[in-house]
Amino acid sequence: MFGLRKHLRAAGGDFVDWASTAPVAQDPAVRAYFSSRVNWFFLIVALIMYSIAWPTLPVTHSVPTFVLPVVAAFAALPIALAWSAPLVGWAVSVVSAQVIGLVVPTRNDWELTIQVTHFIELLVLTAMVMLRCPLRWIPLVWLTTSLVVAYAVHPAWIVGISVLAVVVALLRGLMASRRQLAARTRQTEEAEAESAVLQERARIARDLHDVVAHRMSMVVVMSQTARYRIDDVSPAAAAEFDAIADAARTSLDEVRQLLGVLRVEGAETTAPNPVLAQIDSLVAETSRAGSEVTLIREVDDAGVGESAALVIYRIVQESLANATRHAPGSRTLVSVTPGEHGTVEVAVVNSAPTAEPLGIGGNGVGIPGMLERAQAVGGSLVAAPTVDGGFAVRARIPMTPPRDGVVAGAPSSVTVPKVSSPVSDQ
Repeated sequence: MFGLRKHLRAAGGDFVDWASTAPVAQDPAVRAYFSSRVNWFFLIVALIMYSIAWPTLPVTHSVPTFVLPVVAAFAALPIALAWSAPLVGWAVSVVSAQVIGLVVPTRNDWELTIQVTHFIELLVLTAMVMLRCPLRWIPLVWLTTSLVVAYAVHPAWIVGISVLAVVVALLRGLMASRRQLAARTRQTEEAEAESAVLQERARIARDLHDVVAHRMSMVVVMSQTARYRIDDVSPAAAAEFDAIADAARTSLDEVRQLLGVLRVEGAETTAPNPVLAQIDSLVAETSRAGSEVTLIREVDDAGVGESAALVIYRIVQESLANATRHAPGSRTLVSVTPGEHGTVEVAVVNSAPTAEPLGIGGNGVGIPGMLERAQAVGGSLVAAPTVDGGFAVRARIPMTPPRDGVVAGAPSSVTVPKVSSPVSDQ
């Protein structure tokens, strides 16, 4: 007994090896067919229907014995193509149904000209063709199937085929509209995201434009008034000051031409750029809104350039806004301290939230905007969740922008003071 099982197992393995290495098994179409589970499902259905159609065919039709497997194959096997090639399977089924109805006589007062399995096969293939083939094929499929079914089964089935065609057409129209809506929604979201990024970059450019314009204007004024403020200025030195003023004025005009166009209509403002001292009022406003914020500021405005102060202020502002939106009930620590190599270390850390987020969606460019601001003045920024469920933003900003645009010792990870959670204190 065990020897027989062993031989059967070996024979099965040899058959599988032969089938997998046969030339027909290497055909791309065959490999594609058997790689789909849906095709396997319809193939199994076809074999089951074939096993039913063959033995029942002599009961309903008068067919010579040697023709039985062929007629039964037409009545069952085309459904195996319902997923991979529904139009081919439908064509074989509908033509064979009409030919069998005309050529093969029935027996035992069988009312149909075809078998029930053939009729089921034809309905399934008709539905699959209408679902998967181009819409222009639906009228032809409907008309042909209706005529064949009316002759082979009953004329009343024309109504059923018509209802099937209408339902399938409506379903395909609905699915097509949903696909188009999804595609347009995706395009709109991508366009909005790109627009938000461009707007953030434009805002950064406008801020930098204000700083550069102010500094260049000061250069022009100082150069032009040097001869009056300094005693014994030689003609050569005066001419040099005039050349410096002319160069600064030309550079200022070029900056305004390149960046001034980014100012949108109605966005002009005469308010000065924020300085580090205004971080205190920013923290106070956030605290008045219900958030618990602690500020550690050990850097004076005098030693920090205007562009660096603007970037630091914007980073703290955006980080506090994110903490308020996404981590309500958390504690936030803001630290602005001197760093190495003439830099300012900025850290905004919030603990884990104690309430659900407020549901105020942002545009998704807050952190990228902060990063671009930091890089624009030669700094660096890292933002990441903390181990206790909070979030930390850490930046290193040069007090004065370096000439090569690179800050030594840029942070590669977030190492910030631990902020205790309100829950842990209760």
